[in-house]
Amino acid sequence: MTVPVFNVKKKDVYLYRIKDKKTGEYCLNHNNEPCECGTEEWAKILYDSLKNKNPDSNLVIVREKYIVKR
Repeated sequence: MTVPVFNVKKKDVYLYRIKDKKTGEYCLNHNNEPCECGTEEWAKILYDSLKNKNPDSNLVIVREKYIVKR
């Protein structure tokens, strides 16, 4: 049996993604999915890794709100 809970604040969830400024497209991983991180520290590590692979690219870390559909 589930009990409904009222007056509970929902915490917003944010994701960090790496985006190319020139094209406006997200960087993809080997599964052709956008590179996503749950924390800013992991996003910085991923950013450094992508920057080493593509030194001439113009990358930026983007913080976006994660929308959960129920």
